[in-house]
Amino acid sequence: MSAPASYGPDRLSDVDRPAAGDGTWPLWRVLCLVVALYAAGASLAFLGFGAPSIVVLFLPAGITLSALLLNPRTRWPWILIAVAVAEVVVDVSHGMSPRWVWGFALANTVEPLIGALLLRRYVRGDVDLLRRDHLVAFLACCVGAGPAAGGLIGATMLALSAGQPWPTSVVSFWAGDATGVLVVGGCVLAWWHSRHGRPVGARWPLWVASAVLATVAGFWPQHVPLFYLCVPVLFALAFTQPLPVTMTAALATTVTANLMTSTGHGPWAAVGTSDQWRTLTLQVFLVTTILGALLLAVGVAERDLARRDTSLEREARLRLHALQVLTTDLAKAATSEAIAQAIVREGIGLAADQGSAAILAPDGAGLRVWTTGGRPAGVPGTLDADTPHTAAIRLGRPVLHQTREEIEAAFPELAQDFAALGIHSGLCVPIPGDDGTPLGALTFGFLREHGVDADVLSFADALASLSGQALRRAQTYEQEISAAHQLQQALLPAVAADGLPGVRVSADYRPADLASQVGGDWYDVFALPGGRIGFAVGDVVGHHVTAAAAMARLQAALRFVAQTARHPAQVLEDLDRASAVIPDSMMTTVGFADYDPVTRLLRFACAGHPPPLLVTGNDAQFLWGGRSLPLGVGATAREHAECVLAEQAVVVWYTDGLVERHGQHIAASMQRLADAAGRHGSGDAHALRPHLMRHMVGDRTLGDDTAILCVQFTAAADRG
Repeated sequence: MSAPASYGPDRLSDVDRPAAGDGTWPLWRVLCLVVALYAAGASLAFLGFGAPSIVVLFLPAGITLSALLLNPRTRWPWILIAVAVAEVVVDVSHGMSPRWVWGFALANTVEPLIGALLLRRYVRGDVDLLRRDHLVAFLACCVGAGPAAGGLIGATMLALSAGQPWPTSVVSFWAGDATGVLVVGGCVLAWWHSRHGRPVGARWPLWVASAVLATVAGFWPQHVPLFYLCVPVLFALAFTQPLPVTMTAALATTVTANLMTSTGHGPWAAVGTSDQWRTLTLQVFLVTTILGALLLAVGVAERDLARRDTSLEREARLRLHALQVLTTDLAKAATSEAIAQAIVREGIGLAADQGSAAILAPDGAGLRVWTTGGRPAGVPGTLDADTPHTAAIRLGRPVLHQTREEIEAAFPELAQDFAALGIHSGLCVPIPGDDGTPLGALTFGFLREHGVDADVLSFADALASLSGQALRRAQTYEQEISAAHQLQQALLPAVAADGLPGVRVSADYRPADLASQVGGDWYDVFALPGGRIGFAVGDVVGHHVTAAAAMARLQAALRFVAQTARHPAQVLEDLDRASAVIPDSMMTTVGFADYDPVTRLLRFACAGHPPPLLVTGNDAQFLWGGRSLPLGVGATAREHAECVLAEQAVVVWYTDGLVERHGQHIAASMQRLADAAGRHGSGDAHALRPHLMRHMVGDRTLGDDTAILCVQFTAAADRG
């Protein structure tokens, strides 16, 4: 299994070297291709364009230049030697004197060498003809200077071997080679650079064919001026199609126009002047047309770039705003789960098509994974599994894969999952902890290859840093809440196991703060002297740890005073005095009752607390007796009430969180509670309690803590 690749600058930017310098093609294959294309182009010059009599369009000039630009300089001597040999062989085979062919071989090797050396001085790496500076350098060095040097040597050979006028030979030699460099070299460079640019559609041969047909139609008649038909076609392609299509159409147009002229078609064939002048003016017309199309393509590219920059700037502003919103949400999130949900809901989608967040479990042995769009995680949640999350966590640095092949090589067991999701490239960054130890990892998946660029890396690092800060805060908070939760759970009685005589008890507690699971409500069931049983329900004002701490002290105090108090009213009086020294206990409401299983007498009192609900059979009514003010509001007389309970009756104690609803009068809500209890009946406290919770609370987020205690009064021998 291959190791996951970590990212670095060399994976995100082009190296400053010739584009084909990685040596992906062996030298012998490059030489064979260059010789074959050069010989074909040179033969076309002899057979199609009439090279023995006049210097015409010379396509091999562009072939040699392209070979040099796409290969490292260590290969240049071999390429030039191969070209020189091919030139000599083709010239001799077409009847030229061996005495002079070496001069033409020299011209056709010096020319591309000068052009390539000059261009590489100004442009490193890929040549992008849509950039004005690259295009100017290409035209000046490769179309201008190189062919000019070749023209000087070639014209000298023509003057010596054929007696051609030297000045006109220089111009015609330069025009033929410059045109070949422009159309062939420009076409090759455009296709080579298109690997990183605008994609070329599958219908590009149709557009090239349209340019050829327009050229044939324009150059067929000699006396009807239709030769310009190719101009609007090339300009239309430059405006609508990628540059490789335009340059391929320009190459096809140039070859077609020269072939039509050499076979006696078109206006140039009918011009009564020298061959050199006809050839020169034809190449000037073609070069002017192609340069116009090139400049139009550059203008369109610059327009598109300006639009893209504007779009990117707008996207950057939106991303920054969204990141600010996410930062606010992370600051509000109190738990690791809430943070992870905010990240996958609002963060990862700002940079990627899909993604996930994985957070180490508190014991450090496993991972909890959340994904964008609510999809299943699709990856194992253990550190032993080989996944992008675990790789980034183990390495402690980002893990990058820019192609589907890289992903499948690194994680073969997940190949089907990635294929099902359509992921073609991905990035996974660790979430940093205080000491550098990762707290988890974030993944960013893309539906295209090479989807990770420098902006994505920067955003991913920033999001991981924000996530780490939020997680460290949340984990500290969760540790504190865990301790408080354990305290509160320890204080709430295990009512199902108490085994007190004559009662069955069912209870539930739900805090308003679901993140902390801590609040100020409590219930209690305990034994009292004389065989009596005590029941208590309380509600401390507020939530969180402070309310839980006050609740713990009040519960302990109530248990203590109830052991010696004569009746529930005295219990509340003693508890009221004790609350004066208990912080955060003011305005606490308490309901307390004691029950004698022998006499079935229930005595109860409420300090500001909602009245208990007595359910007998299918009848439910509130017990309004024994009411007084909450704790801590000043000296007040306390009293209690009492009643004898029927067998199987149920008393429901609860806190106000069960019946208080925003926008609803509490009397109506309490009536809903009584109706629900009456419909269910008093047959079983263990069934009544969840029925009431479902009816009154359901799955709603609570605005207040809620406790409910259902006490069923059975025969004295029964135990709950």
